[in-house]
Parts: sequence; structure tokens; C-alpha cells
Amino acid sequence: MNTLEIIGQRLKQARETAGYTPEEVSQKLGITKDELSLFESGRKGPPISLLIKLAKLYGVFVSYFYGIDKPEGTAFTLLLDKAKELSLPPETISQVHRFVFLCKEIVKLRQKLGFPKPEIPYYTLNQESIDEQAREVAEAERARLGLGDSVVPNLGELLEDLRIPVIRLPLGRELSSAMVYDENFSAFILVNSDEPHQNQLIAYEYAHILQRKDKVHLNKDGQRDDFSERFVVHFLMPESLVKRLVRQHHNLTDVWALISLRRTFGVSYETLISRLHELGEIDEKDLNRLLRANLWNLEIKLFGEPSPPVPWKVSKVLWELVLTAVKHEFITTSYASDLLEISPMEIQDILYELEEIELSRS
Repeated sequence: MNTLEIIGQRLKQARETAGYTPEEVSQKLGITKDELSLFESGRKGPPISLLIKLAKLYGVFVSYFYGIDKPEGTAFTLLLDKAKELSLPPETISQVHRFVFLCKEIVKLRQKLGFPKPEIPYYTLNQESIDEQAREVAEAERARLGLGDSVVPNLGELLEDLRIPVIRLPLGRELSSAMVYDENFSAFILVNSDEPHQNQLIAYEYAHILQRKDKVHLNKDGQRDDFSERFVVHFLMPESLVKRLVRQHHNLTDVWALISLRRTFGVSYETLISRLHELGEIDEKDLNRLLRANLWNLEIKLFGEPSPPVPWKVSKVLWELVLTAVKHEFITTSYASDLLEISPMEIQDILYELEEIELSRS
């Protein structure tokens, strides 16, 4: 198979994976359907400028069209298949596709650099109470991570420090988060960068990883998992911590107290209010009244839209691997800029600053 045929095959495969029709692609990129057919059949080579646009549309890298990035791991393929089964919009599937590519890059860079994959505990569930098991697992994880009775304001940061990538991409309205676990490559978490309650979503996906009921999970609106939901509550809002913080407020039905607690825990108002009721801190009447209130809308009016929870673009794990690989000349700055979505000059500037800091410490 020659290069044009490889490019054509990959173009068609990427389009179908993302769920776009030839008509949709032609309209989005301003080319005719016949031109696209020529490219996909391998009878004509598309210009690099068009390949760049197609790569962005499909959520892949340009190198994919040349047959370089062959998928690794059955779990990654399973995640893409599951995304298509859920009938997600093509734009969302493209971002899931990009997530898979970033995961594979992390795997490849780990192998090149000799970095070990993170080891994650596995908890087997039995026939006992789901809530009790979720509480036990949450307590075990808090103890393992040395959290004690403290707030976890940024679980994504904590997991990234443990080398578990938390990748944030815009996923639209129908997909909030996802996870993939492969025995050979460990775990990866995807979070919708447009969602406000990312701490809660990360904890939700982490619960799926810990129980390993499935190799992949996509958190689509309307789908629930009792264990994961209860893990979120017990892990982010353990009873002793909630009661300690509640004592700082004179009246929990006061709007300012609820806003303060929600911002502290990083969960939704529904999750917070339900937990406070569960622990006997608010009564049934206040529960129903507060659940009907649009507290989130009020918070935005008071404080503005929430800023991104961490400064890392895409993933801290990916940043570290890519910059280390460039430094050791395993990959080029051009390829690194494609991965991190910044210019090669910015890559060089960051490496220079890192080197300056390291020299000043020695």
C-alpha cells in the first residue's frame, strides 16, 4: 500500500470513527464531496493545510493519516466503540478520539523514558450494602492518600501527582466525563472542560477505576452508578469533615453558608444539599426548598463563571512526559507543540526556564 492509499484509508477511518458524513465534512471545510472522495480513495493527496484542519475536526494528529499512530490496547478501542453506541454528537466523538490519542502518547512516552505506570488498588465489591462498601472504600483511599480529615479541593491535581492522567477537553452537553482502564497501561480520566463541578466528576470516574467493573465508562446524562455516586459523597464529604465545617456556620439555610460549602467541596448543590440532609443538618422542608432553588445561577451572578480548576493545559502528566522527551531528543519540538497545542517557540521558552531553575538550585 502506497502513501496516498494509507492517507486515504486513514482519512475515511477517522471520519467514520468521529461519526461525520462526507456531506458534513465537505460543508465544514469548504471543499466538494467529490474532492473528499478523491482524498479518501487515495487517488489524490490532500494539501498539508487541509490535513491539519481534518486532524482538528476528527480529534487526531496529522501523523495519524500517515499510518504512524496505530491504536494500542483493546480498552481504547472499546471506549471509541462505546462512544459511537451512545450516539454522541460527532464533535464529542472527535474529542473522545483525541483523548484516546493523548492516552496512547502518554503510554508511548512512558515506555520510551522508562517511567513506570501508576499502580492503582482494586476493591472487590460483594453483596453487602452499596453505601457501606462505598464508605469503606472511600475511607481506605483517604487513608492511603494521607488525606486524614482534610478537604480535597482539587482531586485532579492529587491524581496527577500519582501519575494518573486527568485530561480535560470540551465534550459538549451530552458527555460529562469518562474513564478507561487497561491492565498494561493503567488508568486515564477524561473530564468535560466546560463542566463546573469537575472535582465531583473526577471522583465519580475514580470510583469506577477502583472497582474495575468495566474497562471503560462514559458518564452520559441520565446514567447512574450507585456505588460511584456514594463513593463521591463519602470521599469528598466524609461525615466528620462535613460536621466540622458546618459548625463554622450559624445557619445552614443561609445562602452564603451553602455557597461557601459548595465552593469548598467542589460538588454540585444537589449533592451538597442531599448530603447535609442525610447527616441531619437540614430538615425535609428545607431540603425540598433548597433543591428547587437555583443556587448555581445565583453563585455565578455573585462570583462569575468558575475559572479552570488547575493551570495545566490538557494534563500535568502529559506535560512532564512531553517536555522530558523533548529534552532527551526523543521527540521534536514540533511534535511536542502538536501534543500540547502551543507553539514550538513556547516549548523552547519553557524548557529554557526549567533549565534556568534547575541550574540555580544546583
